[in-house]
Amino acid sequence: MSFVVRPCAPRDLKDVMRLIREIAVIYKVPLETIQPTVEELKKIGFEQPPRYECFVAEVPPEQKSKEGHTLIGYVLSVPTFNTWRGKNLYMDNLYVMPEFRGRGIGNLLLKTATEAALRQGCTQLRMHVSREKPANLDFLELRGGEDLTLKEGWHLLRFLKGSLQEMAARSTF
Repeated sequence: MSFVVRPCAPRDLKDVMRLIREIAVIYKVPLETIQPTVEELKKIGFEQPPRYECFVAEVPPEQKSKEGHTLIGYVLSVPTFNTWRGKNLYMDNLYVMPEFRGRGIGNLLLKTATEAALRQGCTQLRMHVSREKPANLDFLELRGGEDLTLKEGWHLLRFLKGSLQEMAARSTF
């Protein structure tokens, strides 16, 4: 199988959005809760300064998916900062369509994100992994990833928009 990993272009964003929706279905996230649009991805990722970096995996037309797609995977990451370690790259998604897994595509997407992190002077590449997908965790651990929940007891927290609004509206905590 031949494939290439290349920087995402604005023309790819419709397919990236399709892959984002595929991930949502896998994790049983209601599609109506996905907030970014193709237009927002374009604005945030391709205007100056870009807020994320994305690489896509593409196969030639003769190797397209069952549904006729040639863009079959992606990795999207954002720069972050850690007060102890300095610059980081947070990998929000690393995804390859199931029918194309086991062919080195995920490896090359991860390698490309790793190279981007090093080019940007990052000291770490971080991401979260669902406990419902132990194979994904195994994939990353085999490549040197550390499970910080097990190793150091860190938990990943989030504040949804409603919580943000409530906190911002409070005069005291």
